[in-house]
Amino acid sequence: MATIREIAAKAGYSPATVSRLLNNDPTFSISDTARKRILKTAQSLNYQQPNATRGLAYQVAVIFAVQPQKELEDVYYSNLRQSIVTHGDQSNLKLSFYHNIEAVPPDIDGFIAVGEFSKTSLLALRQLSPHRIFVDANPDPHHFSSVQPNLEAITERAIDLFRQGDIAPIGFIGGGFWSDNQAGSVHKDARQKYFESYLRELNGYDDRFVFIGKDFSVASGKALGEQIVASLQTQPLPKGFLVASDPLAVGVLQAFNEHKITVPLDTTIISINDIDIAQYVSPPLTTFHIDTDELGQLAINALKESLIFDTRGKRKILLDADLVYRQSFPKPTE
Repeated sequence: MATIREIAAKAGYSPATVSRLLNNDPTFSISDTARKRILKTAQSLNYQQPNATRGLAYQVAVIFAVQPQKELEDVYYSNLRQSIVTHGDQSNLKLSFYHNIEAVPPDIDGFIAVGEFSKTSLLALRQLSPHRIFVDANPDPHHFSSVQPNLEAITERAIDLFRQGDIAPIGFIGGGFWSDNQAGSVHKDARQKYFESYLRELNGYDDRFVFIGKDFSVASGKALGEQIVASLQTQPLPKGFLVASDPLAVGVLQAFNEHKITVPLDTTIISINDIDIAQYVSPPLTTFHIDTDELGQLAINALKESLIFDTRGKRKILLDADLVYRQSFPKPTE
């Protein structure tokens, strides 16, 4: 990593000047030209500011547009919230959480956004600050940076695993997102889009085996499980299911267990998230582990870099996920 002295030598300013600027000294005044030159030099040398808490903390709004009930039902979001808090504190960012955009003060330095936003809300977010990043999803990649799980790679790997085991047909169980712009409208989740696209490419898609609930909760999963059981009067049971989230999978297993559908003998399940309960249900879930701690850390680091170096370009950071094998989909033999 570049040192203060190296940056100073290349930029043509004293180490003291460079140090005070990069450490956010609140008493330090510098011309805009000098500031831009030093920051550009620091960035070109791949300078990373230490995490030590010093200088003036940046004021960062965290707009957590996740309903409290949803956060209670899906520990994924509470884990993500805690990760943002932990890494924000370590990076000397002063975080303030808001549920509504209207409550965010105009003098913030930057913001992190989590959850679902209408088109009107997205337009309002664009006016808040040029230093902005979404976590978990990106509703508008042209105007926002993001840190996200690589759901396309996760979905395609799951399908490949089913196919390698000669497991077909493959079903999908997911949830929808309700739009604030059109009453009663719902749009497809990314996992469903990738599932449909990849299986169509492989000539293996059958919409009879796609079951979509109103959300990603355990209750929705239970209702979808009952729907799958009812569908068996007119169509076969898929030999494998990709389930969009662990809470959904838990509900599906409840319905299957009640109706004597045995997993993994009658059908197999691969889920996504790897929340704690996944290892305790019957049978324990094979699921992709999405590292919420790393998601939060990457988001904090990306936002702080944008603040320090005043970068405005939009980028998407994709985080891969490891598959944790349990009993709902046994690990293939080597």
